Amino acid sequence: MNFTKTKIIQCSFVAVSVSLIISCSKGNEKESAVNVKRIEVTAGSPIKKKMVEYADLNGNTVYLKQEIIRATFQGFIEKTIKNIGDNVKHGDLLFVIRTKESDAANNSQINSGNQQFSGLVKITARTDGIITELNHQTGDFVSDGEQLALLVDPQSLRVMLEVPFQYTSSLSENNTYSVQLPDGKILGAKIVKRMPSIDPANQTQKFILELTSHTDLPANLNVIVKIPVKNFNKAIVLPKSSVMTNETQTEFWVMKIVNDTLSVKLDIQKGLEADGFVQIKEPIIDLKDRFVIEGAFGLSDTANISIQTNPTNQKKY
Repeated sequence: MNFTKTKIIQCSFVAVSVSLIISCSKGNEKESAVNVKRIEVTAGSPIKKKMVEYADLNGNTVYLKQEIIRATFQGFIEKTIKNIGDNVKHGDLLFVIRTKESDAANNSQINSGNQQFSGLVKITARTDGIITELNHQTGDFVSDGEQLALLVDPQSLRVMLEVPFQYTSSLSENNTYSVQLPDGKILGAKIVKRMPSIDPANQTQKFILELTSHTDLPANLNVIVKIPVKNFNKAIVLPKSSVMTNETQTEFWVMKIVNDTLSVKLDIQKGLEADGFVQIKEPIIDLKDRFVIEGAFGLSDTANISIQTNPTNQKKY
């Protein structure tokens, strides 16, 4: 009887031991599965690229050639031939003025010696252009020399740019600069004049730029002119998506791939940023090194990763 009980106890002990071993084995498997969990990322290597840092300066459009249409006699405007926005050719009739004397006499024919003077004076345009201002209408009384309208030459459109003195040495008459309009359109422009004086308050120097292609733009339009101030022909760069930073943007780092399954944090000093790329100034990195291009956000200093191998998911740059 005692032998039977002992055998039963021994069998029970063996069963419990086996159960514990199986349970521990399953637990280790689960723990191992957790440890090898990897984050999918896209890998890439740095490239050499020309990097240019630009200063965005504010400019505005102006018309250099303007004709002020003035009254040549004192009197009343009999006819207004043109309106604002009309294109005008040299010699076109703009206004007809009846002199004050003719209006007072209520007579359209005044004899002056052997000549007839009708009392009507015609005002014509001396240049081609567009009427941008109309200061008087039919029936208005005007004095001799008073401004009637303003005519601008659309071919004289220029960009007036005020440049801080520290950037003036970066400008050259031989270069073409990008002019960005408020609607996002980019135009080219070249420097045609440099004013020989400095604004005493702002310490800026005025430059006049001519657009390389004819474009109908209004005067006083605010534009942005991009001036290159720094240039690196062979900068080592990574895509901007690979560079991480802290909340105050005082520290920057990338995730360097040690092998196909592990990435480590690498502190960097970044340089220029342009066209979606960031220059890596320090430390010196090799073009054969691999870095996490996408998926680095939220990774710990040392992280288990899984590099995506599907070509459609690879970052192209």
